[in-house]
Amino acid sequence: MRKSSLLKIVSVLALSAAVLTTAASISASAAGKFETASDAVDNIKIGWNLGNTLDSHGDWIGLYTEGKTSDYETAWGNPVTTKKLITAVKNAGFNAVRVPVTWAEHIDDSGNIDKKWLDRVQEVVDYVISQDLYCVLDVHHDAGPDGWLKASESSYKSDSKKFAGLWKNIAVRFRDYDEKLIFEGWNEVLDSRNSWNDARQSDAYEAANKYNQLFVDTVRKTGGNNGSRNLMVQVYGGSVTEKALAGFVLPKDTVKDHLIIQIHYYDPQGFTFSDATWTAMTDKWGTDAEKSYMDKQLERLGKFAQSQGVPLVVGEFGADFKNNNSSRKLYAEHFVNGAAKYGIKCFWWDTGNMALFDREKCEVAHPEIVNVLTE
Repeated sequence: MRKSSLLKIVSVLALSAAVLTTAASISASAAGKFETASDAVDNIKIGWNLGNTLDSHGDWIGLYTEGKTSDYETAWGNPVTTKKLITAVKNAGFNAVRVPVTWAEHIDDSGNIDKKWLDRVQEVVDYVISQDLYCVLDVHHDAGPDGWLKASESSYKSDSKKFAGLWKNIAVRFRDYDEKLIFEGWNEVLDSRNSWNDARQSDAYEAANKYNQLFVDTVRKTGGNNGSRNLMVQVYGGSVTEKALAGFVLPKDTVKDHLIIQIHYYDPQGFTFSDATWTAMTDKWGTDAEKSYMDKQLERLGKFAQSQGVPLVVGEFGADFKNNNSSRKLYAEHFVNGAAKYGIKCFWWDTGNMALFDREKCEVAHPEIVNVLTE
């Protein structure tokens, strides 16, 4: 973290006595004012990710730019987000926006956040909330292969206070926001070996579960609307493998039906990605075998959600553009329609080759894909 960032943090005074509010003080009537997690997922039609924007990160940004919020926001090639863009997303038919945020270069070791960064995050959240859209706010590349947050017991021992401090600060800042704001604890946390799909460390699933529980406990203790806010918790790595799902333990909560499980889906990666060197690449999708495989995966996810007794969303899915919109359209249509059979709602990952919007012009770039998602 740069020294200049340390000079402007959210202080302990900003948290004040509200941080001391405990979950025990949250009344049943307060919890009853918010829609349940089941209702929220039912009400989400289709979601869109503001990818590679507030989640951009890298030491080089602080070294070779002025280190302004806009320098971080635009570091990975996207323009500064405007309310006009979010309006375009809404007008296209999306009613939920996931706002990924990487906090690592804007926090200290106690999880206190640089004020300018938190102010900018809040501004973008307000672009979404002010237009009556659902907004999912997360902790993004703080986890993952480059993150400080790891699914291991050693990470939990050394970094859990920082993680809790970060979420305490986020939760207090947004404590008075209504039910349209949903918090997501972390994104694609991996073990210390950065193992995708299935963890290779024996303590990884337990550590991921402990971080999920710490997230829920920390948010609830900040009181106010956070006492009954809907919260998203992820499976290890966002994975859909049988082993990862089996290793997931739903956190205990102080209120009933205010948790949502999130997973990510990019199968088959040779089709959805442009650089999946570990598998055979293709620009086509839609054989009977491919449709059947997707159907079985969605059926398995539906049964998993039912076994947990909570709703499930696909926080990320999508497919790169390879001059193949006929296949992309078929893929997107089959996926969202298949997911809907099990009450699963989906958020398209929008950036780079997966982008459906021209963010400079604030308009739809691939209407054929957007139409099948929103219809």
